[in-house]
Formats: sequence, C-alpha cells, structure tokens
Amino acid sequence: MSRRASGLKAWVIQHITAVYMLLFTFVGGICIATQQPITYSVWKAWVAQPLFSLSLLIFFIALLMHAWVGVRNVLIDYIKPISLRIFLLSLLVCGLVGSGLWVIEIVIRAQIS
Repeated sequence: MSRRASGLKAWVIQHITAVYMLLFTFVGGICIATQQPITYSVWKAWVAQPLFSLSLLIFFIALLMHAWVGVRNVLIDYIKPISLRIFLLSLLVCGLVGSGLWVIEIVIRAQIS
C-alpha cells in the first residue's frame, strides 16, 4: 500500500469514527436530558439493554480507533528518533488495549448482574 493510500485510510477512519461518536453523543445527550435523574441503577439498566450495550461498544471501538489514528499521526510527525517513536507507539497500544478490555468488562458485568 502506498503512503498516499495509507493516509487516505487514516483520514476515512478519523472521519467515520468522528461522525459516529458525534451522533452517539447527541442521542445520548437527548436521552439524558429527557430521562429521570441519572443514577447508577438507571445507567446500569441502560447498559444492560442489548441495543444500547452494542452501540456503546461500537462507540468505544470508534473512540479507540480515532485515538489510535490521531496520536499515531502526531507521534510519527513529531517524534524523529525511531526507537523513541516505537516505544511511545507501544505504550499507546498498551493503553488503548487496556482501555478497550476495561470497557468490555464493564459491559459484560452490567449484562450478567
């Protein structure tokens, strides 16, 4: 794959994930504004619903992809020593994977309890 195609792929991922996150945030904001006061039990009941939990998981996948592309591009553009860049990219991957696993754990726990 050429560098040009790679840049286009990153651009498309950034924009698709941004649109999904914007829509999810907008719909979530409307739901929060029109519902009863949000407590932990109300939030947990929302997450336990299959449609909401699926859209929440898609939101966080989009968020992690968006963060990966954005931070990766910044690191590639501004960190010149390759060893430092690889180290920072590895740290980023570990942080994003850990965050993703944490979100999956939260959704699963809400589903089973």
